[in-house]
Amino acid sequence: MSVVALTVTEFSRGLSNFLNQVQYQGQTLDIQRGKKLVARVLPAAATEGFPIAQLDDLLAKGPQISASERQAMADDVRATRANLAERGDPWAL
Repeated sequence: MSVVALTVTEFSRGLSNFLNQVQYQGQTLDIQRGKKLVARVLPAAATEGFPIAQLDDLLAKGPQISASERQAMADDVRATRANLAERGDPWAL
């Protein structure tokens, strides 16, 4: 499907119609202010993933690790968390 270029004004005046084109026809819209592209509206990607409700079953059926491997993994997680805590939150204001 081609990309349709619209001004901000055109997009705002026909918002519902344009969103229907995106949703039902798979259209991609480039929204421009003057000659500058300011936004792109495109169909949302289908969600994929694994249902969290099935995680316990997956883990129970998966490969089993020994006690020493579990301890090594726990040590790695603990070290990683300590390293992150030392760095602080880069997004904090």
